[in-house]
Amino acid sequence: MAIDGQRLCKHAQASCIHNYAFSVGHFQRKLTAYYTQNQRPPLTEAVFLTRLPRPYQLEFVQGGCAAPLIMAYLLVAEAKIPMGDEDAYTYSGVAMQLVDELNELVKPILAETSVWPYREAIARLQATESATLEAQKTFPSLLGGARGAISLEFIVVHCKEPLDWVEADLLGIAPAGSQLTFYEKCSEEPTFSSAVMQHFSAVSIRSCRDPVNGPRGDECLGYLAHIVTNYWNLATFTVFLQADPHDHLHFSYLHNVVKMIAAATYAVPYLGLNGARHVRTWTPCLNAVHEAIFGEKMREAVGPYCCAQFVVQDSRVRERPLEFYQRMLRLVDGTLEHDLCYPGKVKRSTHCYGMEFTWHLVFGEDYETPLRQDDQRLPLPLRLKFGNELVRRQWNDVVLNPSTPKKIVEEINYDQMTVR
Repeated sequence: MAIDGQRLCKHAQASCIHNYAFSVGHFQRKLTAYYTQNQRPPLTEAVFLTRLPRPYQLEFVQGGCAAPLIMAYLLVAEAKIPMGDEDAYTYSGVAMQLVDELNELVKPILAETSVWPYREAIARLQATESATLEAQKTFPSLLGGARGAISLEFIVVHCKEPLDWVEADLLGIAPAGSQLTFYEKCSEEPTFSSAVMQHFSAVSIRSCRDPVNGPRGDECLGYLAHIVTNYWNLATFTVFLQADPHDHLHFSYLHNVVKMIAAATYAVPYLGLNGARHVRTWTPCLNAVHEAIFGEKMREAVGPYCCAQFVVQDSRVRERPLEFYQRMLRLVDGTLEHDLCYPGKVKRSTHCYGMEFTWHLVFGEDYETPLRQDDQRLPLPLRLKFGNELVRRQWNDVVLNPSTPKKIVEEINYDQMTVR
């Protein structure tokens, strides 16, 4: 199905989409694979269809092609429900209105055949509603421990990076009452506006300097210092961030996570937050760091999400003993005098760089974890490749149709070819 960008611009100049082609056939098959086999959900395509200007959506309906629109609205509604989005039922309502407006001859094709996975979509939507309500009843006591409430803390390891993102990006998505803690490596005393100070239940700055004449501990020193110091008193969920988080993640993805935490529907023990994925890697240096952490050599190559920003549950952290994290901390706090990767004294952050490839193993994940969009353990709003799919408004870099040759057909007057 081709989208005429020039004609569309006349209807909605502000949301002009140029020369787009959308494959309904591919979307249909991806939907079927998701609803019947829990394969990768086509959320990008669904969001695109729901964001089309109203005049073009009407052309879908009037052209007898309402089914992909209906399915798109149902899928996006399903993604929004666990996050507590107020407009979730607006999306499902639009889908139901489109169904009501279908020609009576068309409705049975949608509802009673396997052409579109409509029945499966309705069942999944209802199951998501039920699971959300059940989670909100049980998760606070189940996950919150003796507190009986789910808590959240953001950990930021800082050394001279600009922190304007705290107010510009984090403040708008962090649930009120969550904690914000900085591990300050370069002896600064960052200050924040009253809006930041009042939003969080506590804003703390803790000194975490590298040892004099010792190695750089980078973010690992702050992360491990926090775990070791607070092992028995961690928040239910802790988000570990570097001081330039936007270089590695989309805040919209982090927003999905914290919305679910705030809605009491989140129970993922460990989740990498960044967009990029490492190449699967094995090196003597990485193997040495792995052996120092786990007491055994690497069993296979590793290729986790890069750059060490993640959210982890307190109970998952405590599946390993405190002594395990104390041993990790000694790799980056200057205690270990010899470098595991180079001859001589530890001078740089080789040990911490090795940890970047092993955090997922530390917190109980497999060597090779699925891509997020393929990870069937994750709730739908987190099965995103990059993390900004649900809020995307620019589509120029998104492929929504297979690249195929186009046959140019000249206009033919068939009336002149009629045999008389």
